[in-house]
Amino acid sequence: MKDYEIAHIYPLNPTPAELAILLGEPKLSGGLNDECNLIPLCFTCHKLYDTDKTLEDYRALKKIKERLLGQDAQRRIQYEYQIESDIATIMDALMSEATTEVLDADYVAKEIDTKLVGEISNLTKQKIKNDVSSFYLFVRNQLAEIEKTVPGQGVLIAMQVKLFYTKQKGLNLTQQQIFQNTVGWISSKTPNGTEEAAAVVAAFFVQNCELFQ
Repeated sequence: MKDYEIAHIYPLNPTPAELAILLGEPKLSGGLNDECNLIPLCFTCHKLYDTDKTLEDYRALKKIKERLLGQDAQRRIQYEYQIESDIATIMDALMSEATTEVLDADYVAKEIDTKLVGEISNLTKQKIKNDVSSFYLFVRNQLAEIEKTVPGQGVLIAMQVKLFYTKQKGLNLTQQQIFQNTVGWISSKTPNGTEEAAAVVAAFFVQNCELFQ
């Protein structure tokens, strides 16, 4: 896209009126030329923003940039934190017809309600409970088979999930964000991964205590 300009979210040389409008407002960066304070805007929007700035406009652009920075940080984390390729075996098995044999397993999802208490939607919580009830034993058996083939591999996968969770927790994210990021991470690490299968695997690790101990 060629028709854009790089705009300063907090003005580089604020006028007295802008200083009054933005008095006490937090900045995304101490350096006003830092990329955290820059955002691409079309020519028209850039001109409007610079000539008729409002507090609402500043907060709106700041919120958009915060979301973009968060997405970029997650991409970096997903690239940095690895998970063993054997996780693809579990994902493939979940997407095959073999899973139908465990749909009536009726495994009891214990302590999910007590673990998931930090800003997570009821829909996501119920989905996790349903996935645990239906697929926990299946995923556990798949990990056990991996462990038989390559001793220590199943344990290593669990440790990698826990390490990823620990990094996410350190960012002070909500449980909703952590779970969604974990699903995206698992899905991104498998060639044929789907978010549905990744959500089942993530739910397994919630029950297994690698996520949300």
